[in-house]
Amino acid sequence: MSKQYPVVLFVFKRPSTTKIFLDLIALASIEKIYVFADGPRDKEEEVLTSQVKNITQQFASSHKSIQMITKFSDHNIGLKNTFIDGLNSVFQKETAAIILEDDCLPTPDFFKFTASMLTKYYDQPKVMSIAGTSIGSFNHNSYDFSRYQLCWGWATWARAWKLYDPHMKLMGSPVWKNRIFKITKFPHMRWYWNMMLSIVKSGWLNTWDYQWAYSLFISDGLAIIPKCNLVSNIGFDKAATNTLVKSNVSNMATSSLKWPLTHPKEVIDNSKLSESIEHYFYNNPIAILGMLRQYFYWKRSQYAHRY
Repeated sequence: MSKQYPVVLFVFKRPSTTKIFLDLIALASIEKIYVFADGPRDKEEEVLTSQVKNITQQFASSHKSIQMITKFSDHNIGLKNTFIDGLNSVFQKETAAIILEDDCLPTPDFFKFTASMLTKYYDQPKVMSIAGTSIGSFNHNSYDFSRYQLCWGWATWARAWKLYDPHMKLMGSPVWKNRIFKITKFPHMRWYWNMMLSIVKSGWLNTWDYQWAYSLFISDGLAIIPKCNLVSNIGFDKAATNTLVKSNVSNMATSSLKWPLTHPKEVIDNSKLSESIEHYFYNNPIAILGMLRQYFYWKRSQYAHRY
């Protein structure tokens, strides 16, 4: 039996999925739930965020056995600040946690798998993140390790979150230049990461997850990737902050793991898995064009502010 870990749920303006997600968490017999909600930017969003708050409060009233810790912002502070402030506060109290956003639909196996991995690799500093997302298997193991983290439904430890650097202080330094050559063998992918992380560092892109990828890169950390996909991102829609355009990674099919799990013999990067993740998520026309679009908007904004 795996140890119990709290679930941290980030919500915004999706009342229907908030109800679904809270019910799924309850079915997984989770004993503690943290809910963080950003505030509205306009009157239309105020209606939706109020509905999300009401649903959460009704859930808490009808599930007295679950400890609920909630924080609803009165005004909009943005996805990045909501996420970073929320996890910083959680890991001041918790040693590990399972993390979900209101657009990443988990399977029952997701909770069982992440809890199992949090326990097994609790004292393994090289392992920094546990993914629920998968693009397929590359051997007979139930999971493997990658230098690329995937955070559409994931888990981590307070010890790893301490290494999170939202300011990416070593970007451009000799340490970073050395690390980027170990991340990818493709020159255009090194260019991609340097450009994308520079855009995020500038504050133009309101996100937190590229900084988590950077933190694994700079720390030479690894992420656990399951053999089967345990989370489907259903949030490629008009309610999204960043994932507005559907792609090959939206609404991915899910399946179940075989139990008991088959564990890898070594804690090392599976290069074949990492290269496949790189190709699937980053080394493709959609991702590269998306980065170029953000780069163009960023530079145009810089130019406009000169006058």
